[in-house]
Amino acid sequence: MIIDMRCRLTSGDSAGYFVDRMDRVGRRDRIQAFSDFSVDSFFSEIDAAGITTAVSVSGCNPGARLGRHDLPARTTSNDDLAEVQRTRPGRFLAVGGIDASNQFHDALREIERCAMQLGMKAVVIEPGRAPGCLINDDRLYPLYEKCQALGVAMILQTSGVLGGKYVDYANPKYVEQVAEDFPKLRIICGHGCYPYVREAIVMAARRENVWLSPDGYFFHLGHEDWVKAINYNLMGFADKFLFASAYPLTAIQPFVENFMKVAWKDEILEKILYRNAIQALGLDQDPVYQNRYGLK
Repeated sequence: MIIDMRCRLTSGDSAGYFVDRMDRVGRRDRIQAFSDFSVDSFFSEIDAAGITTAVSVSGCNPGARLGRHDLPARTTSNDDLAEVQRTRPGRFLAVGGIDASNQFHDALREIERCAMQLGMKAVVIEPGRAPGCLINDDRLYPLYEKCQALGVAMILQTSGVLGGKYVDYANPKYVEQVAEDFPKLRIICGHGCYPYVREAIVMAARRENVWLSPDGYFFHLGHEDWVKAINYNLMGFADKFLFASAYPLTAIQPFVENFMKVAWKDEILEKILYRNAIQALGLDQDPVYQNRYGLK
């Protein structure tokens, strides 16, 4: 069983952003679901790779110019994601895309709507893109406070590659400050604060309410550090790592196959494939996931 913490829907508004990215590097044909952009094709492809729950961190915020890269806006509809979650309970977990710059919607109201009306367990923000600030910026604190109050997990885009104006945006010291100020807020670091791999490992191991999801960056520089920290359970870090593929920017079946070829210790494999995600997302009390993952 595998919960993929970054497995984005490839139909509707979700498709455009990823097709554009894949076309730029000439790798669109690696994704089978791009053949017709249907929901059924999405599930067919991820099912074949062994994914039992896709966590769709699709995002919803304006684009940005970061270094030499022009990134388009993310325009995924939270209502569309919620509908897929409703029709495929347990197989698909919708993550509300929140525009922290308040251009697409009022961020606080949208967090509340996603949680209270759409039944979402988590939301995602990309503050380095919009409004273009660091993760510990005071402007974001009302969003963290709202998520903590509602019991909603906060997924942060923490990439130093395309996350913010400077590489330092991904420094885990900013995440740690938020974790200290909001101790009951479950924080998931999408992209795992890459390239600050060692610093991120130590930070997450120190913090009860932080998890790391390096996803597509897992096999980049620092790969050996992830494996050692997990297998040796550095400061309890085996409880803080979340499997994620970054699909559709990564071909999912080869990613899963390569991940499973790593010399993982048997006792930690279930944790990093799905048990840690259940804790990070607060799914342990949800009857759908209790049944799906045998938690009762």
